[in-house]
Amino acid sequence: MLSLTDCLDFIDLDRDTIDIIAAHQHLSTVLATELGNQLIASRHGLLVLHDMHRDLLERAAHRGDLPREQELRATYTRFCRKYPMPRGLL
Repeated sequence: MLSLTDCLDFIDLDRDTIDIIAAHQHLSTVLATELGNQLIASRHGLLVLHDMHRDLLERAAHRGDLPREQELRATYTRFCRKYPMPRGLL
């Protein structure tokens, strides 16, 4: 049986991004890990991941939750460095 750490070692996403997926989609961490693995495999999936990050950022800003917004912004900045917004899909 694979542990969560084993699953995370097999994919190219960090734990913060997995947490974004889990929070946005209301999934367990294990299911979010599998979904993240599927999403990073395509340009459309990367666009979906960018949308998830921005959506949670917007929600935190709307609530006035500055610490969460800053945390999400830092996570999204790291994600964008590794996975820039796909072009040609919009």
